[in-house]
Amino acid sequence: MEVLKLDDIVRACRGIPYNVEKGMQLTGISTDSRKIQKGELFIPLKGERFDGHDYISEVYNKGIQVVLSEKHIGHENKPYIIVENTLTALQDIASWYKDRFDLRIVAVTGSSGKTTTKDMIASVLSQRYKVLKTEGNLNNAIGLPMTLLNLDSTHQIAVLEMGMNSLGEIEKLAYIARPDIGVITNVGTAHIERLKTRENILKAKLELYTYFNSNNLAIINGDNDLLRNVDSESFQIIKFGLDDSNDISAINILEHGEEGVEFEVDIDNVIYEIKVPVPGLHNVYNALTAICIGLKLNMNMKEIKEGISKFKPSKLRMDIFNLRNNIRIINDAYNANPESMYAAISTLASFNKQGRTVCILGDMLELGDEACKLHSQVGRFAHQAGVGLLITVGALSEYIRKGAVESGFNTENAYHFNTNAEACKSAISQLKSGDTVLIKGSRGMQMEEIVEYLRERG
Repeated sequence: MEVLKLDDIVRACRGIPYNVEKGMQLTGISTDSRKIQKGELFIPLKGERFDGHDYISEVYNKGIQVVLSEKHIGHENKPYIIVENTLTALQDIASWYKDRFDLRIVAVTGSSGKTTTKDMIASVLSQRYKVLKTEGNLNNAIGLPMTLLNLDSTHQIAVLEMGMNSLGEIEKLAYIARPDIGVITNVGTAHIERLKTRENILKAKLELYTYFNSNNLAIINGDNDLLRNVDSESFQIIKFGLDDSNDISAINILEHGEEGVEFEVDIDNVIYEIKVPVPGLHNVYNALTAICIGLKLNMNMKEIKEGISKFKPSKLRMDIFNLRNNIRIINDAYNANPESMYAAISTLASFNKQGRTVCILGDMLELGDEACKLHSQVGRFAHQAGVGLLITVGALSEYIRKGAVESGFNTENAYHFNTNAEACKSAISQLKSGDTVLIKGSRGMQMEEIVEYLRERG
C-alpha cells in the first residue's frame, strides 16, 4: 500500500476522529494484532469466536499510533477513529483506495476452478501488464479488500477472485471492486447446503454483474447448462467452451496426461495452437477465458500463448511429484466439490500409467441434503474412469466407496477410514511402484496431511 493521509482514510470510512493530529500518515493497514507493524492502522474485526477490539491495548503497546473502533476506548489521549462497523469501514477504505489508480479490474467467480482460472488470466496478462492478483484464499469480504490495499501506482490490472457462501456476498464484493470484466467459470453444486438449489447458486454468481453497464464485459462458460442461456441488453457477453455454438471454442483437443493438454482456437479466421502445461480438460476452459481477456485488453496471440505456456497452478492444486519408489502423486488437496472431483478424476485417467490409478478422496462439505447422493455419484464416476484402488476418508466419503461398489467396483480394492491417520497407514502399505495417486477433498478435511505423510515416507 502507498503512504496515505489519515484525514483521507477518515473521510473514506466516514469515521469520527479522536485525539488525531493533523497531517498524520499511514504506511499500511492491518487486521492482525500479531503481525501489525509501526506506521500501520489497526482495524479490529469481529468474528464468531473473537473480537479484535480486545487487542487494541496490545497494539498500542507495540507502538501503533491509531486504530479504528466501533466504541470509545479507555486509553487517554490515544488516537482512534469511531466507525459504525469496522468491516464495512475496511471495505469502504479499500474501495476508495482502489479508485485512486488508473487500472482495469478482472473478477472471477464460479462453483469450481476460479482460483486456477484467476491464476491463468494473471499469467497471460503479466506478459504485457503489471498485474496484482488475489493470493491464497483471500476471496471474501475481508480478503478482497486486503488484496486491493496491496495496489500501488505501478499496477495496471488487478485480477480478483470472488467467493461466496450465500446470496448477497458476490454483490457486496462487486460493489467494492467494481470490475470491468467479470468471469463465471461454471455453476455447480458447491454451497448447495445453504443455497438449496443450483438456480439459487446461479443467482448468486450473477450478482457479479449487478453494477455492469455497456462498458463492461461478461465472460461466461457457454457449455454450462445454467449459464448458456444467460443474456443481457445492458452489457456485452462472450461465451466460451468446447461447443462450437460459443463465441470462442476449442477444437482438436489432445490430452497428454502429466505433460498437459493442447488444442486449437479460431481467432478472426486464423487457427492458433495452444499448449497448456498442466493436465486436465478443465484447463482448456481456463485457457479460453484467458484468451478472451487477453484479446479484450489488446494483447496479441503471441503474448497470450506465452502467458499460458508459463502458467503454474497455486499450492495444493494439481501439484504433481514422484516419490522415491516410482509412485506419482497428484496433490489436489486444496478443496473439493462434485464438479472439481469429476475434473480431477478425469485428469488422473488421462495420465500415461505404468501401474494403477489410485484415488484417496475425502469428504466434500457444504452439500446439505444432497451430500450422500453426490458422494455416491463421485464413486460411480471413479469406477467408470477405471480407478484401480479407492481409499476414502471421512463420514461422507463412505458414500463414495458405496457408490463405486454398487456400480461394480471390486470391494477388495475399496477401503474407507474415519481419519487421515488411518488412511495414511493403509495407503503406505498398499501403494505399489508405478501407481498414480490422486489426493483430494474439501479444505476442512486437510488432505495435505496424507500428501505430506506419503512424501516423507515414499
